[in-house]
Order: sequence, then structure tokens, then C-alpha cells
Amino acid sequence: MKKLLLLCLVLCFAGTAIGQVTNEGTPKSWKLLSNPTVSSKVLPTFDMEAVRAEDAVNDVSANKPWRFGFMHSVDYGLQDGTWDTLENGDRVWRIAIESPGALSLNFIFDEFYVPEGASVYLYSDDKKDLLGAYTSIQNQESGILGTWLVKGEKVWIEYFEPVSVQGQGRLHIAKATHGYRSSESFSSNRALNDSGDCNLDVDCPIGDDWIELKDHNKKSVGILLSGGSGFCTGALVNNTANDGTPYFLTANHCFSNPAAWSFRFGWISPNPVCATTANSTNGPTNMTISGGTLRARNAGSDFCLVEINSDIPADWDRVWAGWDKSDNFPEFQVGIHHPSGDVMKVCRDDNPATKEVNGGPAAQTWEITGAGAGWELGVTEPGSSGSPLFDQDGRIIGQLFGGAAACSGTNDNNAFDYYGRFAVSWDGSSAATRLRDWLDPSGSDVDIQDSFPPLETFELDGSLSISIPELECGNTTAAPTITLTNLGAGNITSATITWNLDGGADQTLEFDGTLAQFATEQFVLDPIDFSIGLHEISAELTEVNDGTDQNANNDATTTEVNVEELTQYGTTQIHLELTTDNFAEETSWEFRNIDGTVLESFGPYQQTVDDNTTFTYDFDVSADECYEFEIFDAFGDGICCGFGIGSYSLTLDDDTILIESGEFDSSEITEMAISEPLGLNDVFSSNFALYPNPASSVLNVTMSNNTAQVDYTIVNLVGQQIQRGTLNSGNNELAIQDLSNGMYFITIRDIENDTTFTTKIIKR
Repeated sequence: MKKLLLLCLVLCFAGTAIGQVTNEGTPKSWKLLSNPTVSSKVLPTFDMEAVRAEDAVNDVSANKPWRFGFMHSVDYGLQDGTWDTLENGDRVWRIAIESPGALSLNFIFDEFYVPEGASVYLYSDDKKDLLGAYTSIQNQESGILGTWLVKGEKVWIEYFEPVSVQGQGRLHIAKATHGYRSSESFSSNRALNDSGDCNLDVDCPIGDDWIELKDHNKKSVGILLSGGSGFCTGALVNNTANDGTPYFLTANHCFSNPAAWSFRFGWISPNPVCATTANSTNGPTNMTISGGTLRARNAGSDFCLVEINSDIPADWDRVWAGWDKSDNFPEFQVGIHHPSGDVMKVCRDDNPATKEVNGGPAAQTWEITGAGAGWELGVTEPGSSGSPLFDQDGRIIGQLFGGAAACSGTNDNNAFDYYGRFAVSWDGSSAATRLRDWLDPSGSDVDIQDSFPPLETFELDGSLSISIPELECGNTTAAPTITLTNLGAGNITSATITWNLDGGADQTLEFDGTLAQFATEQFVLDPIDFSIGLHEISAELTEVNDGTDQNANNDATTTEVNVEELTQYGTTQIHLELTTDNFAEETSWEFRNIDGTVLESFGPYQQTVDDNTTFTYDFDVSADECYEFEIFDAFGDGICCGFGIGSYSLTLDDDTILIESGEFDSSEITEMAISEPLGLNDVFSSNFALYPNPASSVLNVTMSNNTAQVDYTIVNLVGQQIQRGTLNSGNNELAIQDLSNGMYFITIRDIENDTTFTTKIIKR
């Protein structure tokens, strides 16, 4: 499976509870200041080959945090970087930290104190990846703070300090991590037929008997950034007081100073991929929180219990998982985890786990083995360490210690995994080595504790969901599907569903039949021709069995679909120019129809013979068709710039550049829609002027006084819409100062005459 790249923009939750990143606006400098004329702090080089050799050993088992980066010790404080004073006396401090070839950078502050009203942001050099704001609510007694990841090899850290608190802030960076791989590059680095294709996204089906339990317990699981350079998994775990104390259970071998830990919850793909070679899509990344305090840990069952230093915001809708310390053999078991720093996955073993001694040091564990000799569905991988093992009733009975399970194609390799037993973790020589003091504060000594909040089962419980087929190649028509699922213990014999588009008039769907527990009924709507823009389809279950549903929490649902205006490129051919790096044998490519049919391909290239060599190709294309080009690197480090200066470009017949690149991970895809070759329309040639080009802050577009309604769209090289609006007669000033430097396309459309003109613009 080409797993989703973790190193994405961290969208941060806006809320009032302490601890989470608040995402209050954007850094002050983006609008008020130019880039300071200071050189970056450049991290030293390190022996990547030695690191990869260590990873090759560590990656074969799950008993270590999954290392994604190399950590440097640094000494950067407010005396470094650059201060700027604003007109009102407020100050902005900025420092740029660079590590050539890094996929990401993240940091550990050993001194972090932000006074009230001040803020800290981290962002990539191109300002596309933003993390923050960190404010006074992130201050910890220890003064330590670990950040999440920011994509890119150069990252800015910006501190804004109001004049009213001048001189009160304290910042010192002690560690900086050069991220050298992601879940995608990890997948490509693994052996043939061992690429992780057997993983199941957490929303994949694993059995009707665990639908509700999975949907409930996945809300407890989180990915943990430990020690600044490694990923593990863990889960919020309940205590007998049912008071929401943010205890987080993971593995002892994931331990580092919890004050520097960062946690992310709810990172789930909205379009589940279930043991196939398809890509998972990104999910919410807004539930990020920093800082914890060690409560207990013990190597005897490889557990570590940390209390997160901040309350979990109620808006996050999290679950504190229940547990079973009876040590009775389960009927079957389920794991929920984040392998290799990826979106949340699930696995299931139908053979009761056995009690074995595993690991080094030896620990009391549950072993996943039996007649099937491993998982029946899914698998674990490095990065899954510390993830919870649930029994048939959805209660935690252990956390992942290690094992040899991995993928073999879309199946697992039938190797075993082992989990430290919760019952063994319960007792120990002191509060610092056992769970009971923390998870049973009243000393009740119960064997079973249910989750908080509890999962209720109703006699009558219908649930609704909506799915919309992906719109491709400018298609704006789709037939949504509304699915009714019976989660109750009794049969559903009739149901009434209302739905609407964009809050319009309600339409009604009726079900009449027999729907058993966990069974589904799908209603495929008539195709809808969506206009350009954002739309919402809402549905509500208004009546069940001629009465009211007993669980109203899942009766209503809304799904969004964003229809973007298609940018078409006028050309008869797409031209590829490819220059290989020092390892040409890692490079291959495909040119495909949008339906996935490969039209042309090549690679891998010849070792040594084709290194650092330029190749050119021409692909014939037809108007009103869509295509995609994908380039692959088998090692997962692209073709630039760690091992040679490789690059590639795609251009049109008129030399317009669609993409120029070389820095990617395992692969990079460019999609393109083709129209008839563009020419300068006579209407525009006499009525339209655009200047200056290149431009730095303002692009002037002048329209003649007799021009009717005209609109414009600016897109980047990969067709993403950046800006749009309406043009009036006379001069129009388009603000482009916030665009990153580079090439864009502007399309101007005369609505009345149904004519368009597209040309490239340069932002400098």
C-alpha cells in the first residue's frame, strides 16, 4: 500500500480547553514584514547510510518506536535569529532552521515560556505548511515542549511578543529532527512483496460483531511522537472514577521524556482502503496536543502510562477505552494502530491469543498465533508499538510489544505478534511500576471497567451515512448513496429518511422490509449535476418502525463535496524531460488515462549506465480527455537532491510548464485535462491587457468599457485553484503578494460570449 504521507499540514483545533494548538490566524510577519536578510541555521550532515542500516535492523520488528528522523542537538535561543519592531512597539522574532534534503523538521524546546498575548508559529519556507499558534496555554512546569512536524527542509519559527509583555518570553531550542522518511518512503524501502498492502484502514469492515465497538474504540487511539524522532501508538484509557483523566497507555519501549511528547487523535482516512494497493486519503489532523507526565511503567509487561498535561477538549469527542484485568483468554482480539506513522489501521485475529514469554527483556505477553498463525485481517508494523489490543467485548487487554508480523502482498505473512498483558501491568512493586493506583483510585479492585463515555446498545438504532463518488476530469455529475445501517438489537421493518442538497427542499426516502442487526440498505439517488463550489448533502432518519429511533446521535449526517472548476490545457502532446540522479535504477514512470490504463511507461533505468542522464519523451493526447503522469522512486527519496540533482518537467506544445520537480518521496502524480490548443481569442486581443508580467505584488488586468461580465481564475502548476473573482471594466488590481514565487496560469472567461483566454503569469 502506498501509504498516506504523514508529513502534511497540521491543521490545529480552535478551542478553549488548555493544551491543544489553537490555530489563531497566521503569523504577523506574513502581512507586516518581509523575509529577514539573515542566513539560515543549517543543521550538520550525518551518516545517512549508517542510519538506514540501523533502520533495516529495527524495522523488522515492532518493539522499537518507528524512527522517521535523525535528531540533532542544537543551541538556538532568542539571541539568535532576527528581531523586528512593529510601529506600535510589538516585536516579532524569527529564525530559519534548515537541513538540506529533509522531508520535515520538528523541534524540542527545553525552555518554552510564552506570556499571555504572545504566540509562536512554525511554518515551511514556502508558507504552505503551518503549525500554530502555540500560546501561553502550552506552557508547562518543566519548560519543555515538543512540536509536531512541519514539511520541508527549511522551517521558520516565529515568536510574536506584544509590547505589554516585552522581555517576558523565554525560548530555547535544544533538539531539531531531520525527517528523512515517511510512511510512503518506508513502504518503498521494504522488501519485495512486503510493502504493507495488507493493511486495513480503521473504517474497513472486520466483522458485524465489531462494527459498533470499532467505531467507539477508534476514538480512544492516538499516534504518539516520542523523543522527537520516533512514532508509536497508544490509547486513552478509563479509570474507575469515570472522570476523563487523560491517561494514555502505550509501550514501555516507546518511553522518552513525556514532557516533550506530542499526540494526535482522530487521524482517520475518510475513504477507507482495505488491503489493496490503492492510496489512503488524508483525514482530519486538527486534534494535536503536547506534553505529558509519567505515571507508571514496567518492562515486565512493556507498559507505559502517561497523563497528558492538558484536558482533552470536549469538542474532540474522544473515548477513554475500557479494560479487562481478569487475564481470561479472549474469544478473539482486535488491534487499532498507526503503523509507520500512517493513518489509523485495524487488524483482527479470530484465534484466541495465547500466554507466552516474549521480548528482550522477557515479558509476560499475549501472543497472536494459533491455527491461522497470525492475523486473519490486517497486520501491525513498526509504529504500531504501544497500540491497544481489544478483546471481543471491546476492552483493552494489552498493548503491542513486538513481533514479526508484516505484509506479503495483500495478505499478512502469518508471523506472530505479542502484546504486554494488561493484567500483569496491573500489579507491581510500587505506584510507579503498576496501573492500579492510577486506573482504580478508589481501590474497588474490579476486573472489568467499561469505557467512558460508555457504548450503549439499543433495541432500535438506525444509523445513516452518505457517500459521493469522486468527481474526476471535470465531471460535475454524481449519484450520491445514502446508507441505512441497523445497529440495534431488533429488526428494522420500516424507516423514513429525508434528505436535501444545500439546505433546499427536503426529499423523502422510504424503507419497507426487514433489516437485521448490522445489515445495511442503500439508496442510490438520481444523479446530481453540481455547480462549481462547495455543496452539502444532508440526511436525517425521521421515523423507524412507525416510531422514534432510540439513539438520536447517529440519525443525522452531512457530507460535503467541493466541485472545482477544471483547468484545461490546450496541446496535442505532453512533453517529458527527465534527468536521472546517481541511482537511475530506482526511477520509473507511467503515463495513464484517468481510468488507470497505462499508455506509456518506462523503467527502472539501467544502473550506472543511465545515471545523471537526460531523456525526453512525447505523449500524444486528445482533446476532452484527462491523463495522469506518475514518477516512482524505489528507495523513496525522489531524484533530487540527496544523491544527485535529478529533475523532470512536463510541458505543452507552446513550452508552457505544467510541473518542474524532483523532490518527492516514493512517487508523485500530476493530473491534466486536455482541450483544443489555446489561441488568443479575438475578443480578448482587442479588449484585454495584463501587466506587469512577471509581477511581485499586484497584477493589473485592464478590460475595455464595452466588455460584459467577465471572471477569472488563477491556478498553480498542478491545477489547484489559488484565486478567483470577477473583473470589471477598466483597470482591476489583483493582489498576488501572498502567492509563493513561481509560475501560475490565469484563465479569463467572457460569460456572455462564452470565450476564454488562458496565459501564464510569473510571481516574483
